[in-house]
Amino acid sequence: MKNIRKVLAMLLAIPFLNIFFYRLLRGSRPATVQIAAHRGGAALAAENTEQAFRNAVLVHADWIEFDVHRTVDGVLVIMHDDTVNRMTNGKGFIKDMTWEQLHKLRIINGEPIMKFDEVVALAAETGMGILPELKSMGYYPGMEEEALAIVRRARYIEKTIFLSFDWDALEHLKELESGVKVAALYGLNQWDVSDTRPANAEIVALMGEMVMINPWMIRQARASGRQAWVWFGLLDRPAMYRLMLALGVDGLICNDPVTARRLVAQSNQLANPLERGS
Repeated sequence: MKNIRKVLAMLLAIPFLNIFFYRLLRGSRPATVQIAAHRGGAALAAENTEQAFRNAVLVHADWIEFDVHRTVDGVLVIMHDDTVNRMTNGKGFIKDMTWEQLHKLRIINGEPIMKFDEVVALAAETGMGILPELKSMGYYPGMEEEALAIVRRARYIEKTIFLSFDWDALEHLKELESGVKVAALYGLNQWDVSDTRPANAEIVALMGEMVMINPWMIRQARASGRQAWVWFGLLDRPAMYRLMLALGVDGLICNDPVTARRLVAQSNQLANPLERGS
């Protein structure tokens, strides 16, 4: 029993030792930390809705992040899950439904489901940057071209960063439009970001829980010329925002952009103590 306790204590100590040594050796902090409202800021409004996106603008997030699927008749729509079951009064897979069927449904806050081009138009009204995540690409061959075409028509390439766990899709986007920015999403059990794939990705979007265990991923990303942003699984909490800021990430993709903005300001003051007396 004592040996088991010792092993558990050692395992629990590893992330704390990693964080301690990383902070000693991390180098300079980013000049500006970007704040992206995850699903529009899911802690503040119903996720992936117009209410959430407009609220993200009001609270001065830098970006809105949202999720893109495609209907059976080829309309790109905004929803996190593959199905409408959790967030609407309907049931079914988005890939099997027409836009007409989806448009009749209502999200839990009473709003209709939004189309991708509607979100791009809303962002263009306000100048807000957008982080569309292309979801479940195995269901939606060719969705890269369709999403890119919508952004091109809106002349919003410069304000768009495409995210995906499907790195082939990101590489295809770069082939279609060399000027488009992409962010490679990393999830559970992905520890090594020294590889530069996907080609020419400007950002790696790391799972915060993995960074907590292995903060050296931030250094790896920087060594390959990319920024390190983080998103969160179960631990989307202010304490995690503080930790990620202490580790020097370039961006937070989080549910509560208001708290994140406040903590960034506090972190900047701590990093520049002379400014507090000015």
